[in-house]
Amino acid sequence: MAPVVPTNWPSSVIYTQTNIYSKSFSPDQLQSLGRANLQKPLKPQPPAKLVKIKPITDPSHPACGQFGLFATQKLPPKSHIIDYLGYVHLVSESDVTSDYDITLDGDLGVAIDAAKWGCEARMINDYRGVKERPNVIFENRIVGGELRMAVWVGGKEIKKGEEVCVSYGKGFWKARYD
Repeated sequence: MAPVVPTNWPSSVIYTQTNIYSKSFSPDQLQSLGRANLQKPLKPQPPAKLVKIKPITDPSHPACGQFGLFATQKLPPKSHIIDYLGYVHLVSESDVTSDYDITLDGDLGVAIDAAKWGCEARMINDYRGVKERPNVIFENRIVGGELRMAVWVGGKEIKKGEEVCVSYGKGFWKARYD
């Protein structure tokens, strides 16, 4: 059964509730990621309840005309919001044109790209030009044995209706403006 696609989901992106793995991984690499047996299905991530996708209409917002992710309720500090899901691949396979590729494990040389497959977490904007500082962070966690990238509230609560923003990092911006 196909998942219910969230409101405002882009038609050009396949909505997924589990990670999709590159065929380039060796059995040892898959084991390191907690996916030694790709045939064993993982419990899908349910549709997000803590956040929702909304269009950005404020002309002063750097992502005006695009979308952002907003809290549907008060989110306490250091709480889990959602996992960042997409195409898990070797860094050597990265699409240099993707704005949705993040490192999952630098030592293993593994990243997740949500350009073609993803979940609500792909809608998180960078904080620059929006907030004084990011209000969420990306941090690894293990779910059912699988290594995942999770989105966590930072040190201060996020108010209902507030946009969820992260720091994309200097490397993201340097790659675009060098």
